[in-house]
Amino acid sequence: MSAKALCSFLSAPAMMSVTTVERALVDCAMHDDFRYALAAFDSAFRQRRTTADAIIDACDSVSGDCGPVFRALHYTDPLAENGGESLCRALIIEYGYAVPKLQREFVDPANSFNKARVDFVWHLPDGRVIVLEYDGMQKYVDPRMTNRRSVQQVVRDQLERDALLKRAGVTTIVHATYDDVRNPLGLVAKLDRAEVPMRTGLRFFEHG
Repeated sequence: MSAKALCSFLSAPAMMSVTTVERALVDCAMHDDFRYALAAFDSAFRQRRTTADAIIDACDSVSGDCGPVFRALHYTDPLAENGGESLCRALIIEYGYAVPKLQREFVDPANSFNKARVDFVWHLPDGRVIVLEYDGMQKYVDPRMTNRRSVQQVVRDQLERDALLKRAGVTTIVHATYDDVRNPLGLVAKLDRAEVPMRTGLRFFEHG
């Protein structure tokens, strides 16, 4: 199994163990791109299949630089709900942007019963709040996700949700798609237009 295939296998909703989960994750991080490794790590931790200590112990049994493993561990977040969100966040990290918080809830000040949970959010020192929503194409066409609403109704609901977020204090809303993840320069352009800040104080494993 190639490293990329292994990472994809591990990030599937119902992954199986062909070796220990820890050793598979170590191999994934050491031999494939960070973005695929992060998706696998997020999935494993979301499903509570392993721990950071267990993965670090697994590093003792391999030869080579385990820096990529520590990098994946550092950025792993079990709040990532699917592989698309993990890939999107990995690109944000790879291109040097500040790491967003995940799955934050906003309450409509006009009606506290109306709430919206967003995929990514940055709270900036100057008071601005930037939200990024990862909108996979399934959101518009998969009946399990649309609840059999028309595309027009899905879009209308999205506009209403955006209006709620604005009322709740969000200053900028970015919508990223699967195409943006496949072609990262599209995502980068959107983040730059939204003035998402770059991160500072890179960790040792971010250099070289």
